[in-house]
Amino acid sequence: MLTAYRLANHGPEPLVVEADGTIPPDTVWVDLLRPTHEEEHASEAFFGTDLPTREESEEIEFSSRFYTEDGVVFMTATLLTGVEKGMPITSPITMVIGNNRIVTLRYEDFRALRQFMSLAGKPGSHCNSIESIFNLMVEAIVDRAADVIEQIAVSVDNINNEVFRRDRTQKRTRPLEAVISDIGYQDDLAAKIRESLQSLERFIRFAVMALPSSFDKGINRGRLKLASRDVTSLQAHIAFLSSKISFLLDATLGLISVEQNEVIRLLTVVAMIFFPPTLIGTIYGMNFKDM
Repeated sequence: MLTAYRLANHGPEPLVVEADGTIPPDTVWVDLLRPTHEEEHASEAFFGTDLPTREESEEIEFSSRFYTEDGVVFMTATLLTGVEKGMPITSPITMVIGNNRIVTLRYEDFRALRQFMSLAGKPGSHCNSIESIFNLMVEAIVDRAADVIEQIAVSVDNINNEVFRRDRTQKRTRPLEAVISDIGYQDDLAAKIRESLQSLERFIRFAVMALPSSFDKGINRGRLKLASRDVTSLQAHIAFLSSKISFLLDATLGLISVEQNEVIRLLTVVAMIFFPPTLIGTIYGMNFKDM
């Protein structure tokens, strides 16, 4: 799907794309979501440069994700999506900036982009230039990552309260074996958001070095550097949560072992109680001369 936007007083304004795929000349931002070959070709013709394929955007080496060609900057980050559906995955988003235009190429409907659109239309967003669009988009992506980390923190606290019950008279609502699956999900989610933050950190650092100085002037001054510091703090927080998740997994496995040992101890006591009569019955049940 191809969506073209122009700049208006209230932020990006969608334009009508012709049936033949011709992009209006006053377009400043082209958003491509799972584009067809025709939409890619139309965007390339409008922008004047080749866009990376999905295979190229999924490459892990730095040179394939961040580079410049003829004054056009190509940057790719890995973002987390599908959290609200309970099926988190990571997917690339590529931003191409040059000639006072911007192209976003993505293959998932990221919630961060929807949050960006809601913020861009609000008064005071100052989303009236390519620079402000890019900075606000990066900030929305960082905010979405922070929301996911907060969600993980709440879930980990709930699991912690479930595993370590303060009221021993209250029974658990489910066995500890079922809690392990929740711990595994939170660990997987934390690993994916950590991967996304690492990618986003490289993305912002390259943007600071490669983008024109206009991206750090006026109301945009320091916004990328502030976003970089936010990413660093989020990385430290998710590292703490990852260690807490590992502790909860070890503790849960330990409690399961304790419960199993209690069952074995009870069976051992019962066996010892019935051992003497069993022994006597066995002796008198023998068939030999003096018995």
